[in-house]
Amino acid sequence: MTADLSFTPHRLVRNRHVQTIVSSRTRVRGAGMSRSGQNMLLEVEAGGETVRMTGVYSPHPPETRRGLVLLLHGWLGNINATYLLGEGEFLYKQGYSIFRLNMRDHGGTAALNAGLFHGGLIEEVFQAARQAAALEPDSPFYVIGFSMGGNFALRVAWRHACEPIPNLKSAIAISPSADPARVTEALDRHWVYLAYFRRKWRKNLVEKQMAFPHLYDFSHLLEQNTCTAMTGVFVNEFSPYPDTAAYFESYGFTPDKLRPVNIPITILTAVDDPIIPVESFSVYEGINPNLTLHITRYGGHVGYIDLFPFRTWLNQATLTLLGDRVTG
Repeated sequence: MTADLSFTPHRLVRNRHVQTIVSSRTRVRGAGMSRSGQNMLLEVEAGGETVRMTGVYSPHPPETRRGLVLLLHGWLGNINATYLLGEGEFLYKQGYSIFRLNMRDHGGTAALNAGLFHGGLIEEVFQAARQAAALEPDSPFYVIGFSMGGNFALRVAWRHACEPIPNLKSAIAISPSADPARVTEALDRHWVYLAYFRRKWRKNLVEKQMAFPHLYDFSHLLEQNTCTAMTGVFVNEFSPYPDTAAYFESYGFTPDKLRPVNIPITILTAVDDPIIPVESFSVYEGINPNLTLHITRYGGHVGYIDLFPFRTWLNQATLTLLGDRVTG
């Protein structure tokens, strides 16, 4: 099912790169959310390993609570990313409890686990989602993810089909990296994004190596000049996958993963997203009526900002989507 939410920003901020870059630096309304909430350490069993992840839980008073929302950050982001703080504070003010989760090796947590983060680690994120949902077992539970976090949100819904989270009602993916092979190629085509993500990935790897110098030597990986090359070395030397094709297949939200999904899921993405090729989503058409696909003309990558007055359109759109149910 395909639909369209109307977003036509002012011409001054209509460019896709402006949307993508400026928006990540202007959502300052989440300052209150960054200072509030209960710091939590989650321990989950996944893949024969005890995995530790951190998060912040901001419970809403029960008398006005509308539900609990788990927010998942993008690749190399964290729970204090501006888009996560802004979204969390906005939804909190609308009556939702908020749980912001740091995935493994994100948000300064490289020393918590010996194993490395990679996109195939859906099991530990799913079990963390289950623990978050159990904090308010009588509240409707929702998962909202951004970029890579959007990919994980969709796969949480997929895993839910065979191991239900009792109060999970729906999942929303904002600009999700559903096809990571195409996303990696797109990053390498734009030098600004390549430089940004390569720098952040290198920093993350250095932190991991410093925490576990007896386990890791990333010197060969750090020498690579593109995300494609770095991914190839990472997969070959530090992952359980035989090659990058197998890795991307495990990581991606494929049509086969969409078929069994039995709760409403929503994808919101933009035609002009410079990182997520919109063509990636055509493979979903007609597979599962539980999917609603909203494609806007403008918005960039997790952008959706406007001027005069300045507003973050994404906040209101997400609130609308929380009530956008596909009964199928």
